[in-house]
Amino acid sequence: MKIPILLLTANIVVVTSACGVRTIRPESDATFAMHQESRVFVVDRPLSGAPATVTAAAWIRAPGGPAWALRRDGKTLAAYWIEGNASATARAGSRSSDPLLGDVRPSWDQNAIRLRIDPPDGPPLQSDVFARAADGGGPAAISRSAQTILDVRGRYQAALRDAAGAEVGWLRLRIGPYEQAARVFEAALPAGISEGLAVAAVLALASEIDWIESHTLNVYQSDRGPLIQSFPVH
Repeated sequence: MKIPILLLTANIVVVTSACGVRTIRPESDATFAMHQESRVFVVDRPLSGAPATVTAAAWIRAPGGPAWALRRDGKTLAAYWIEGNASATARAGSRSSDPLLGDVRPSWDQNAIRLRIDPPDGPPLQSDVFARAADGGGPAAISRSAQTILDVRGRYQAALRDAAGAEVGWLRLRIGPYEQAARVFEAALPAGISEGLAVAAVLALASEIDWIESHTLNVYQSDRGPLIQSFPVH
């Protein structure tokens, strides 16, 4: 039995379990939330059930095999194929013949990404660009036009819209060394978007952030990779 342990540090609730998974406290208006710890993603607020992790699907990726897998208590709930950059396909297992959970496909508006989320049995959703919070400095949206990794840090939100253009939810991203984690992904999702497909959207967005950070100037000479650790200050 895994017994959760609650830790209170700098006014941030951190939950750890016997299996070593660290969860964080999402914003109260989010119905779904994940964060990234190095190359591991943690589903902090699932749509149902207990927290879960997203890790590499296998030690060695076979040709045509998935890149990531969503697991809870050792059971694989979904697997993810990343195609190109920021494009993801989710299936209910690690075989290409397993049931489709949906696809996430990117497009770019003047170098700012939008995501199209396609459930297997329902109308698609289209996101706006990820606009920076009004009180933040730097580029107005997550964009491939960023010049340094400092331009990437900030808080962003994109509306999710139905086929008629009506707002039906949102996706939010927080990037920075003083957040609860280096990357925090939150969402308010409409009915019809499964947890497996929500994870695919996060993986697609994380892939885009990886691409942007790898193509911008790293102003920290001793840091040779993307931001993977945070030091929360509240």
